[in-house]
Amino acid sequence: MSRAALPIVCLVLAAACHPPIPPDPPELDPGEHLLLTPRGNPEELLGRTVTADPNGGYVVSNERPPGCEVTVRRVPERWQRTYVQDVGRSAHFGTGSTPVGEITAEHGKSVRIDAQIDNLEVLEGDLRGCSGTVVSSVKVGTGKRELQKREDTKADVKVKVKGVPVGAGGARWNTVGRALEWREPQAWAFSVVDTGGTAPMRVELVLMPDALHDGDQFTVRVLSARQVYLIGGYLSDDGGAGMLLPNRAQPTPTVTAAGQIELTLRAKLSQPGVAGRDRFVLYAFSELGDFEMFKPPGGSLGEAQIREYFEGLRKRLEGIPSYRWTTIEGFLLIEPAG
Repeated sequence: MSRAALPIVCLVLAAACHPPIPPDPPELDPGEHLLLTPRGNPEELLGRTVTADPNGGYVVSNERPPGCEVTVRRVPERWQRTYVQDVGRSAHFGTGSTPVGEITAEHGKSVRIDAQIDNLEVLEGDLRGCSGTVVSSVKVGTGKRELQKREDTKADVKVKVKGVPVGAGGARWNTVGRALEWREPQAWAFSVVDTGGTAPMRVELVLMPDALHDGDQFTVRVLSARQVYLIGGYLSDDGGAGMLLPNRAQPTPTVTAAGQIELTLRAKLSQPGVAGRDRFVLYAFSELGDFEMFKPPGGSLGEAQIREYFEGLRKRLEGIPSYRWTTIEGFLLIEPAG
């Protein structure tokens, strides 16, 4: 064998003895956070406040903030993937001595989570009145995960600014502790949203007075802390109905911030001599585009058409975020004259 062939043989032998390290699986998508431990009752996570911990991860509160209302939308999303995540960037529950702190104290900061996931669905939260940074969507599925510690090699390792060099070449990983597997669907990752712009609309409907007689004149007043656009009407117990807003004089009823709008009406019984009750229904929109999209059709509507419109409006509004609209109701008793 020639001297020139010796380096080639050595390279071949080295490759056989030390096979190349396979590339690491990808991390989660930007904005997603892996739960250190999967969680049951995934719907209850939506709307919960999250805060950053010193390691760059999140601590999830044990309950939703006061006044936080959540409507859950379930989106089927089935797939299988493998992820890795720096343990310091994972999310956990509670305060004080955290599980992440205990792991890093025992094994150091070079620990990652290796997770194999069978995702089943995504829960999306329509949030109203939730303050701060809160959980906005939750991924639900089955899977298993284990903790791995990095073992450096002589090869060049590109270390991240924080925590584990996930995805770096020239590093081997050893499993530490016991693996965890869950076979029932549970929450395993979530995304968050800053709800600074989703404060609830404070709209008030005032009926003056609460009860009156057939033929009496009365006032309906709407007050709002922020600018809103209104759709309103009434539905009677006996099947009657009427559209109040918008109307010819007010095609785009608007209440300015800290302002009000007032209507003067006259009570009327559908059946003279028989007491009745009217239900006033009011919808307020923070966006003009939403008002234009959902306002009633033009022209003179009959009672059956008005009733059908209001009975179907709330269902139609499920397609837009609830912080952009609100609805309130008021009841008025009408008694026979005299």
